[in-house]
Amino acid sequence: MRTIAEACRWASRRAGLDGVIAPTQSPEHAAQVAAAAHSAGAAAIFGCGGDGTLAAILQGLPAGSPTALGAMPLGTANVWVDETRIPRQPVRALEAQLDVLNGMRGATLWADTGRIHTPDHSRRFLLMAGFGLDAAAVAGIVASRRRQRLKRLIGEPIYFFSAVSEAIGQSGWRVRMSIDGGPPQDAEIGMLTVGNTRQIGTWLEINPRAVATDGMLDVILVDAPPWRALALAPLARNGLMVESPGVRHLRLRKLELWPLGTPPPCQVDGDPGPTGVHTIEIEPYSLRILSPNPDAPVLAGDLA
Repeated sequence: MRTIAEACRWASRRAGLDGVIAPTQSPEHAAQVAAAAHSAGAAAIFGCGGDGTLAAILQGLPAGSPTALGAMPLGTANVWVDETRIPRQPVRALEAQLDVLNGMRGATLWADTGRIHTPDHSRRFLLMAGFGLDAAAVAGIVASRRRQRLKRLIGEPIYFFSAVSEAIGQSGWRVRMSIDGGPPQDAEIGMLTVGNTRQIGTWLEINPRAVATDGMLDVILVDAPPWRALALAPLARNGLMVESPGVRHLRLRKLELWPLGTPPPCQVDGDPGPTGVHTIEIEPYSLRILSPNPDAPVLAGDLA
């Protein structure tokens, strides 16, 4: 098959389903296409790209939409595909999810999403929002043409190299936070992630306790300077970072963050996010997904 469009048409015909190919020019356009698919009553919409493509589509799907989100992995990391154990070969991934849609395998599930608010901005997220070192690494790539070229050349490892560069000489970011409306407490952020999934990229499992179908957000906080988070990264290769001294795991429905001094950088599903005061909250069971492997740990938790 010569093109992605041809592959999509072939897989749709094989599954006996009608499909519409909708090339998009921007994240905003992708959200508009998703909103139109929801309004038209589409059974599913597939993002042909990476996690950023899925995140853009998510902005156009209202919480609770019956239109399921599917993925054809063509991005740099494809974390959602990796965590939910969708086949990584693009055509096989499409076929497997269309089989779910036809009731031939797997299951249709309702997954959680998150929503991050600032005073003038609100955005849904599929994977996680991050503050501190991981967000600085993302911002460093976006701001550097050299790092962007390296991303195209070597792919996912550029995020580690960018994190090393950003950690040098950087002190932690002081914040005040409230958990589920509780009393404020102060912390130093080396790295803080809030989300439904376990991995940063496909090789660091920083939060092995997260489940995307439990109605809760999972938080990992490295209450130390960024170099400490970087030093702990090798432990995340085996899901052991969460057990380390100075690392806190929290499970909550709502987190409020106020910067005390310089605001920490923010990333949302791998893209730079707004800085300032944030409220992050769960949207439980709000996203319909096609799961060829519903026993994936991030979907089934301790039952996997």
